[in-house]
Amino acid sequence: MTSTKPFTLRRGLTWVLAGATFLGVLATAGCAALCPALGGRTEADADTVAVVESRPVARAVDVTPWPDAARVRSNKPLSGVVNVFGEFGGVRRNGPVRPIGEAGFQQHTATDEGEDSGVAVDPTGRWMVFASTRHSEHADIYLQRVDGTSVTQLTNDSADDAFPVFSSDGKKVAFCSTRSGSWQVHVMDADGRNVVQLTSGRTQCIHPTFAPDGRRVAYSSMGSRSGQWELWTASLDSGEQKMIGYGLFPSWSPRKDMDRIAYQRPRQRGSRWFSLWTMDLVDGEGRRPTEVAVSPVAAIVTPSWSPDGKRLAFATVVEPAGEWSGKPRGQQDVWTIDADGTNRQRLTDGSGSNLMPFWGGDGRVYFISDRDGHECVWSVKADGIGKTFTADTNEREAR
Repeated sequence: MTSTKPFTLRRGLTWVLAGATFLGVLATAGCAALCPALGGRTEADADTVAVVESRPVARAVDVTPWPDAARVRSNKPLSGVVNVFGEFGGVRRNGPVRPIGEAGFQQHTATDEGEDSGVAVDPTGRWMVFASTRHSEHADIYLQRVDGTSVTQLTNDSADDAFPVFSSDGKKVAFCSTRSGSWQVHVMDADGRNVVQLTSGRTQCIHPTFAPDGRRVAYSSMGSRSGQWELWTASLDSGEQKMIGYGLFPSWSPRKDMDRIAYQRPRQRGSRWFSLWTMDLVDGEGRRPTEVAVSPVAAIVTPSWSPDGKRLAFATVVEPAGEWSGKPRGQQDVWTIDADGTNRQRLTDGSGSNLMPFWGGDGRVYFISDRDGHECVWSVKADGIGKTFTADTNEREAR
């Protein structure tokens, strides 16, 4: 049943990962109160997903990589939620999480105050933008070299800004902001100048993504009539907006020979967790919705295309609404998969929370992780050099 809870927002935006109830969105007074922490594995569930490393070769085989119902155990009620910023509820760990293996991880940001989230990398692979609360309780947008430490603050206001993304030529940044009173999509120059509001109204619009031509943006909007998250496109030239389907976290394929968008969508049967979908745009209309990856006990969220448009990165949250000691117990990891649903590979090692991946042009997948005790930007090699964790071919295939 669809929730009819009013969609209001003050400080943050949350939603339930369970598809049956993910439409219930609520407002809170602060990030720390938004939701339970999405922590990594605790000692109590250390046996939930085992990692076995082979000898030091190009890849190490993870014997239990794909979330499967037989491998997850919980008798707790389903009640977990996830923060729209990808933050983990502001709950701090007692110390850094010990990394497992040598998977070529790199940490790009560090902060003792606040959290970083929503990272995106420009087409050159040299610059990244992300949202952060490092200087304010309200998230702002920052620019940083991927190999640097100094940051440039692109926005600075009393509103919340989130989900920045570069245009295909790297000259524009789209993001969403509450500066107009509700979450709306804005576009600015890559240096933070010339901010233009693209969407308006009372509906909440989040997570923009540029088309390869740089003249259109897709985003998610909470439908005022449907009460569901809808996928929309908007023209930067004419301002024309069109609904193309239902879903969250759209990611526009960079391929110029097709018009394809990846997104997450709740299943209508079974677990009803989010699964990974793609759709093609034909004459501006959504066509051929295709489910690329699904798990019976994990939510598959926040897809991101590889630079060649042939693969996708995404995050999984195992049993996202299950709880242990008052916190969601499910492991969160970053994966890659071919666009046809084959060749799944797990890139992260189960240490800490690993969410909101973005596939950079430098051959690395960037993501938000608290593996050092704070939510910061990390990356890992996407090509399997060093140690990655490859899905066992005997595991159940995604449908």
